[in-house]
Amino acid sequence: MRKYAKVFSIAVIVALVMTMLPNHQQAKIPDDAIMFQDFEGSEALFKAAQGATGALSMEEAYEGKQSLKYEVLSSGDPSVSKASISIKSMGKPIDATGMEYFVFYIKDTQGANTIKIALTDSSGKSTDFGWKAMNTKKNEWVRYEVPMSSFAGIDFSSISEVRIGQWNEGIYYIDQLFFAKSLPPIPPDQPTAYHPSGEYDNFVVVELRTYSVGTDIYYTTDGTLPTKESSLYKGPLRLESNTTLKAVAYNPKGDIYSEVSTFDYVIHQKEDLAKPIAYPAAGTYVVPQSIELSAVEDATIYYTTDGKIPTTSSKKYSQPIKVSKDTVIKAIAVKDQLQSEVAVNQYTIDKNPTAFLKTDGKKMRNNYGSGDEVILRGTNAGGWLVMESWMSPTNSPDQKTTIKTLTDRFGEKTAWELIKLYQDNYWTEVDFDNIKEAGMNTVRLPFSYFEMLNGDGSLKATAFDRMDWFIEEAAKRELYVILDMHGAPGSQNGKDHSGDTDRPDKGNLFGNKENMDKTVFLWGKIAERYKDEKWVAGYDLLNEPGGATGIEQFDFYDQLYKAVRAKDKNHMMFIEAIWEPYHLPKPDLYGWENVVYSYHFYGWDNIDSFTSQKRFTDSKIPMVNEMTNYNVPLLVGEFTLFNNLQSWDYALKVYEEQGWSFTTWSYKVTGEGSSWGMYTGNPPKVNIQRDSEEEIRSKWSLVGTDTSFKRNDSFVDIIRNYANPDFRNSDERTWVANFEGLDEDTTFETGSLATASLDFENKANGDASLKLVIDDSGNKDATRQYVSIKTSVNFADDSSTYPKYLLFDVFNGTKKESTITVTLIDKNGNQATAKTHTATKALSNAWSRVPLLLKSISGDIDKSSIVEIRLAMEDPGTYNFDNIFVGQSFSNNLPAELDFHTVRGLVEKANIQLEGIRNALLVQLDNAERDFEKASALMKQGKEKQAEQARKSGYSTLESLTDFVSKHSGKHIPKENAEKIIWALEHVYFY
Repeated sequence: MRKYAKVFSIAVIVALVMTMLPNHQQAKIPDDAIMFQDFEGSEALFKAAQGATGALSMEEAYEGKQSLKYEVLSSGDPSVSKASISIKSMGKPIDATGMEYFVFYIKDTQGANTIKIALTDSSGKSTDFGWKAMNTKKNEWVRYEVPMSSFAGIDFSSISEVRIGQWNEGIYYIDQLFFAKSLPPIPPDQPTAYHPSGEYDNFVVVELRTYSVGTDIYYTTDGTLPTKESSLYKGPLRLESNTTLKAVAYNPKGDIYSEVSTFDYVIHQKEDLAKPIAYPAAGTYVVPQSIELSAVEDATIYYTTDGKIPTTSSKKYSQPIKVSKDTVIKAIAVKDQLQSEVAVNQYTIDKNPTAFLKTDGKKMRNNYGSGDEVILRGTNAGGWLVMESWMSPTNSPDQKTTIKTLTDRFGEKTAWELIKLYQDNYWTEVDFDNIKEAGMNTVRLPFSYFEMLNGDGSLKATAFDRMDWFIEEAAKRELYVILDMHGAPGSQNGKDHSGDTDRPDKGNLFGNKENMDKTVFLWGKIAERYKDEKWVAGYDLLNEPGGATGIEQFDFYDQLYKAVRAKDKNHMMFIEAIWEPYHLPKPDLYGWENVVYSYHFYGWDNIDSFTSQKRFTDSKIPMVNEMTNYNVPLLVGEFTLFNNLQSWDYALKVYEEQGWSFTTWSYKVTGEGSSWGMYTGNPPKVNIQRDSEEEIRSKWSLVGTDTSFKRNDSFVDIIRNYANPDFRNSDERTWVANFEGLDEDTTFETGSLATASLDFENKANGDASLKLVIDDSGNKDATRQYVSIKTSVNFADDSSTYPKYLLFDVFNGTKKESTITVTLIDKNGNQATAKTHTATKALSNAWSRVPLLLKSISGDIDKSSIVEIRLAMEDPGTYNFDNIFVGQSFSNNLPAELDFHTVRGLVEKANIQLEGIRNALLVQLDNAERDFEKASALMKQGKEKQAEQARKSGYSTLESLTDFVSKHSGKHIPKENAEKIIWALEHVYFY
């Protein structure tokens, strides 16, 4: 009996312990799911586009016997006609009304990727084929969940087809496509650690990871089992003594835990006593510094400033050391019987004003960090030193292949002659001028080791030829340069933009000592060469280092940081995240100083949807300000907002409000009109395998900006208005109409299927807007569904510095985003019609601005003598128009010429008790108008200084008028009237 009693007791104890452990469950397809396709039949209900294949496969299945094997044959952006696969429902179309998620299971044999998805209804209408934010995991089945709210534009009660696309070449298994109202939580992945269990010297930085979305990690260091009541993991842990670390991932939805992970760390103290640390760090400064020294707890610091080695007889540190001239501080720490090595910190005080940048908390400042704040605003010199086939005139998959193929075909000397010819033509002095003209102050220069290192890792004799020239030309124009390691030896990410795709999506830098050493060596040489160059903003250590994450990535960043600091004490270093702000550590975890954190913002979901892009941009603010809140400046080192100008304007406004620096990707790309480039075009593309040497020379002689590219006006002019915010007011702007000061019964000419009137309830600002109602019988006929606005504005932009746009605010009272059909009529009755910017539509049930680039209107009309504008909407409904003006950027502030008319009307109609006050206001308005007319005339004569004086006089008069009206508000001028007059004075801008 005793034996069985013992066994029973053990079983009870085990059972009790198990009830105390975290609860582990398995996920399943929900019972209320509507199955779309499970691939269990023999019928092939799918069709692969060109560049992809599809087949039913019994090799892999998430559930059942088979799945869909989808293969992408060549990497590239998938589309409806290329590299994607469409999947039909098992039977009749699916009614997904009220469903919250579209879900499928996918096993990605290629890597961790995002999927492009579209839904199609039985009538053939499809949602946008867009990237849906989530990641696959290599060689693991993943439940890929897409909120139904991310789809729009179809009949959800009759979904007949799903299209899936993936960028990267490889095989993807797809199974169990369904729609669901809710999803059971998935048991989280068990936490992993980097660095792993083991023995370390002095300390180890440990990062805990789980790839499960929506989970937290809890941990203990006292040997107990972690639960949600334990310490919440918030970032890498620095362990300085022997530690047993236990961790668990927890999903609050369903109260589900992962398995417990256990990691054991043995720490060997190799240093007897650490050297003192100085703050601010050694380097050059313009103003005197107060140097603080710190050491381990209870240690005493001794120091010298006369060059002698400190001893315990030297001066004892008790308060910050004042440094007002060039000084070397040498210090030791002493504790018990231990004494540290000597810390040497050299400070240079250079009182000459300089453009040299350093960080100051979250800001960058010139004068070595002590001067004016500088926000870097610019673009990237992408495609120059590192070609990418999607944006460069070549068919080569990467730079390494280009060099090898040309070398194999023509010999090394000729190969580099051809590449040099390309580079000589692709980027010239004109490009720096264009960037400066766009109001920018910065160029980020992507470079690779191919230009700089020999095969054995030694420097080429020509290593710095391109970089020297680029920095010199930028400096002539007072443009900062960010040196960006876009392609490190072996590749830091295996992407085409690193120049080496031999190991796709991984590269061969991290974990390869030879390549890591080459990279460290190269950065040391770059820092040594440019350590005194004031127009070098800093060093971007690795572009998108996706070959490693977390501590593995941070540790190598630390090696590069130390290599640079050994040669250059002063320049900023830019450290990039993959991809979010919380993917970088606190700088003090490694003791990094004078660093800028850099993020690349690409919102791939619904790329042309303003709502989607706004959501993406807004999501970054709490990540930066709350989740991390690191005390470092921020650079958005690469980004695009794709084709919608509203998205560009909104994001750049956020960057400005947050004080974030930015460099767009990119200055120049192939593909005319592409939103990726400030300049776009279609130069002849080189086939590196087939084109003769003469053909390559001919084609790459035509890659210059002036030769084969055009200014991408709509995008450049928005960027220009944020690169230099003064442009928003100084651009030429002319009112067409803002509907202020008009009688309530004012009538407007309309087409036969439309009516129009003033609307005093719904307006963008001010008191009124123009309401247009399209009859229910409307038939998309612009000639019958318009409202007419009379004008005398010059729409020609032949003599303007920048192109002109017709801009207006629209309230679209329908459920469908719309473009506006605009017809211009000149004094001779000639007409020309065009639609507003295709991707920048009037938002549904909201006020939004829409643009029309005036030079895009073709036709036999005289744009300098336009007398009428007709605005037409295709769909029945109610629309409002306000703030119609001609400007030079979508982002322009409202103009001012109409203000004199508006304010005069408001003054004349106001119930002012004393007529002398009314007359005084009208006289001063006349004076202000004369000043601005004088300024305009002087500008045309090239007398800029006199024009500026006239403008200042006009502004001064307006400020006096505002004060005057405020003084009499509620006394001699009714408060309501005064507020309207003041609003008109304060919310307009003159040029």
